[in-house]
Amino acid sequence: MAVFHVIKNDGYTVMSNFHLRDKRLSLKAKGLLSQMLSLPENWDYSLKGLTVINRENIDAIRTAVVELENAGYITRYQGRDDKGKMIGNEYNIYEKPMTDNPLLENPTTAKPISENPMQLIKEVDIKEKINTEDIKYQSINQDAMDTIEVYRSILHENIEYDILCQQEDEELIDEIVEIMLECICSSKETICIGKEDIPKEVVKSRFLKINSEHIEYILFCMKRNTTKVHNIKAYLKSVIYNAPATMNSFYSAEVNHDLYGG
Repeated sequence: MAVFHVIKNDGYTVMSNFHLRDKRLSLKAKGLLSQMLSLPENWDYSLKGLTVINRENIDAIRTAVVELENAGYITRYQGRDDKGKMIGNEYNIYEKPMTDNPLLENPTTAKPISENPMQLIKEVDIKEKINTEDIKYQSINQDAMDTIEVYRSILHENIEYDILCQQEDEELIDEIVEIMLECICSSKETICIGKEDIPKEVVKSRFLKINSEHIEYILFCMKRNTTKVHNIKAYLKSVIYNAPATMNSFYSAEVNHDLYGG
């Protein structure tokens, strides 16, 4: 049997071990929270700042932060400068979750006494089987919903959703986000883009690179389009997917047109 010896050095951090016992958290989330709790209060708690001191990329850090946020260990709010203008997100970090945590409790309930013990056992077995199936089904659904919400939060941050909605049509932005979510969280191996089946991971990677400038470009293309669109969903998927590749060349062509009167 392997034996591990802990060789302690100086430079200790004293923190609550509450989050280390929280079975809802992944090991990655526990590690990131432990690291954040060890940093000084005036440290730059930003995604970029956390990326600098870790090997993981910003997407991995963001996913762990969203997990901690959903569990109540982090609260996020819109930061503002001295003039009230919206700037980046700001985070509050807690040693214990700020929400109720019934999953950590283990209450005991007394079973009622029945005059027919065999009947009681049979009923309990049936109920336990039904409850087990319900729990499995709910767990699968909850995992799926958690995944969707994690990616929704990532997309919102990527496109600076709150700021963008003040400048553009919020309903159209939501529609674009939902289309991206549907593709990112799809169980299919390929996604149809412009009548071509593209591997889902390629589409997912492209959609996670979409930023506010791409969304503005997509909305601009929609306004400029004069052709009747029969399948708006398919059209939007194609425009979103191609936005990172076509945006710069499109604007360059527009500038050349203005300069040389093409």
